[in-house]
Amino acid sequence: MRAEILTIGDELCRGEIVDGNSAYLAARLWDLDITTCWMTSCNDDEADLVAALTQAVSRTDLVVCSGGLGPTEDDLTVDVVSKLAGVDPVIDEPARARMEAWFSRSGTRVTEIQLRQVRVPAGARVHPNPAGLAPGFEVMVHGVPVVCLPGFPRELTAIHDAGLGRRIAELREAAGNVERVARRIYRAFGRGESQISSACRGLVDGVPGASIHYQVKFPETLVKLVVRDRDQAAADARLAALDAGIRERLGSIVYGSGEIETLVEKVTRRLIESDQAIATAESCTGGMIGELLTRMPGSSKVFRGGAIVYSNHEKTRQLGVKEQTLRDHGAVSEECVIEMAKGAAQRFGVPYAVAVSGIAGPDGGTPEKPVGTVWLAYVGPGDELGTKMLSWPGARDQIRLLAAWWALKLIDDSLPERTP
Repeated sequence: MRAEILTIGDELCRGEIVDGNSAYLAARLWDLDITTCWMTSCNDDEADLVAALTQAVSRTDLVVCSGGLGPTEDDLTVDVVSKLAGVDPVIDEPARARMEAWFSRSGTRVTEIQLRQVRVPAGARVHPNPAGLAPGFEVMVHGVPVVCLPGFPRELTAIHDAGLGRRIAELREAAGNVERVARRIYRAFGRGESQISSACRGLVDGVPGASIHYQVKFPETLVKLVVRDRDQAAADARLAALDAGIRERLGSIVYGSGEIETLVEKVTRRLIESDQAIATAESCTGGMIGELLTRMPGSSKVFRGGAIVYSNHEKTRQLGVKEQTLRDHGAVSEECVIEMAKGAAQRFGVPYAVAVSGIAGPDGGTPEKPVGTVWLAYVGPGDELGTKMLSWPGARDQIRLLAAWWALKLIDDSLPERTP
């Protein structure tokens, strides 16, 4: 089932506000196995709106609109949709009663202008607005259901959650033998998008209804497998077969699957579940690793503290890094971060510690150690030790964030798997 989302408003087309409604609606439609094929925005102009709606109903099975339901003269959605549906606008009486009750609390009367926002096309299915005054509505235009919602995100989401979502699911079922979608998201970290794509090349070739998609959410990449079939069981079976293939090809760079748990949350959760305390020693990241580790509730059970040591003096004073090490190898070196990590573990009395030191730029680099050079180290129980060197010639914020995530990846890889 294919859909188009139409957002209406001069302010959208002028770039004065960011259109978050389309993203929200597309995600909710996707949850119902409805594919949004087009997202369109148009001005508060009658001719533009007529053209946009006419095109939308000519090429999709469902149109969802937001905006243009207010009381002012440039709010034209009700009038245009009514004309296209061949009916007149009418006042929705429950919405009028709600508006009058709302205004009466402040001792004011409802005006004719204000009543414009409780109009709907005659015969429309009305979707009450729990968060505002203008109701949503649904009407058929040239045989295609058109759902119209207010432009305010809070009101749009309230209408959806109050029952519109269920109604759209009903429309999908009423459409008959529509495609079902099986899908899975893999969260990958440690390789770039092009490297991940190369590893997955050919995976879905010859698999009916299957496609693979990539989304960079720096510093990770989301790999999305989609399988379409009119038989849900068949789609699920092909997805299960592809799952084994993608895990074999990507290996350890896939740290999880699903929409919710990021690497940050996974590492913190695993530390809590294994009751393993950790400390941090940070130079170029300036406390970012500690901030990431303390985002989740309950992190105080495992995060003991951190040392932010930008200067060489503080690396020595707080963590015991040897002055000879700094003279011989420099602060951005494997030898330095090993001593930083060991010093943090000792001083905070924890089994796990992670350390980072690097050149985040934009200046400070040398031919031997250019901007983007970062060294990391971790220590674990039983004298476990690991290091990693990064070379990322990006922007300062990218370098720091990438370093912080790699610190978490080192810890994630070192934590023991739970036994049943």
